[in-house]
Amino acid sequence: MALRIESAGLTDTGHQRTQNEDAILLDPSFGYWAVCDGMGGHAAGMVASQLACATIQEVMRARPPTEPEPLVTAILAANNAVYTRSANDPACRGMGTTVVAVRQEDDLLHLCHVGDSRIYMMRGGELSQSTRDHSLANLYEDRPDLAGKMGPAHSNVIVRAVGLHERVDVDHRIIAIEPGDQFMLCCDGMTDMVEDWIIREMLSAGETAEITCQNLVRAANANGGADNISVILLRVHESP
Repeated sequence: MALRIESAGLTDTGHQRTQNEDAILLDPSFGYWAVCDGMGGHAAGMVASQLACATIQEVMRARPPTEPEPLVTAILAANNAVYTRSANDPACRGMGTTVVAVRQEDDLLHLCHVGDSRIYMMRGGELSQSTRDHSLANLYEDRPDLAGKMGPAHSNVIVRAVGLHERVDVDHRIIAIEPGDQFMLCCDGMTDMVEDWIIREMLSAGETAEITCQNLVRAANANGGADNISVILLRVHESP
């Protein structure tokens, strides 16, 4: 059964930030999508997220070999680009970005991520988180021997990001997709402001993908819009 993916995306500054340090990438003709949430002083976060997206697009459009996973190759290239820019530009020193990205391969979806931006899957009316945050809280859960040694376990402190170090590990998993599936890629400016049950209701409302993205961003802003807000929504359909 041939499957196609419908997609839409939206990014917004939010109510409490003066600039948008997120970046989104939709390239449906090449079958991949990404959300990046930049961090760094002044405009460095914006530089990091935009550079990561541009590098991912450049690598993916060059059609890298299928082994290792092309998205992993692209994110590693983004890490090198952001890290090199940070090392050579004092204004960008210490910048980095989260990345969540997916790639369609027939009836499979490759999911890749670094940091605490997330991918959610909606199937059969149930919403589930498909990625696990690279947060300090989760590190302490996995490694109780480290608990407290790197500071308080705040959920918004991340221990892995693109561009912070010369090397980075990229989490990669594969999901078999079905008609009716929905996947949401988003930054923490969405998930910190909008509870899962509201996301589930909005994905189930029957609106177009574009309107659903608008409604999700509107909900995040209505709850305070404390950070930049970015979302990409994918819907799986059976090809005619």
